[in-house]
Amino acid sequence: MKKIILLVIALLFATTGHAKFSKATLYMEDGSTKKGLAEMVESDDSKVVFKTDEEAKKEKIASTDIKKIEFESDDKKYVAERLYATTANLLTGKFSRSKKKVWFYIIYDKDVKIGGIGAEGGRRPNAGGTSSVVTFANTAYYFGKKNSEELVFGNATTASNGFAIGTDSLIRKMAKEAFAGCPKLIDAIEKENFKNGDVLNQLKAIFEKYKCK
Repeated sequence: MKKIILLVIALLFATTGHAKFSKATLYMEDGSTKKGLAEMVESDDSKVVFKTDEEAKKEKIASTDIKKIEFESDDKKYVAERLYATTANLLTGKFSRSKKKVWFYIIYDKDVKIGGIGAEGGRRPNAGGTSSVVTFANTAYYFGKKNSEELVFGNATTASNGFAIGTDSLIRKMAKEAFAGCPKLIDAIEKENFKNGDVLNQLKAIFEKYKCK
């Protein structure tokens, strides 16, 4: 199951690297919707490329005007949602929230959300926010309460071998930030051993058992 999840996410983020239009429904911040075709978004995209149909002229819509997008591609559905991303510095422990919302692809959405952000690998900011560190993560996963406007960093993995970054102590620290007011959920995460690399499924099992509303 873990490999299947990672494969799906890897294929999804590979798709976002190409200018390919997919059927899409845009849910706007003003409550309206737009249906047509859109390019799949990357995390820091400030605009969404959209057109009403194949023959229509492309338009660029500001991401700040859109709450979420439902894509249909190759008979699969993907939901991208704009939320704040919170990380914790590995050295100081200080939390840092993104100044603006970023696009997450939501892979779990019940009482708790799990969202993924794709990365090319190589030199990129790590979980501690230090851009000088080279990491090998292709996907970073964040979690948080369903109705929260932010997700906090959980862990990162490589699509090739599932190697996990930021497990155990960091997940526990971030869980306390994300799920304040949900002591049973925090306690369950505290007791879990995340060293076997199957972090996503372990978290999902906990979220299924301990509800946080």
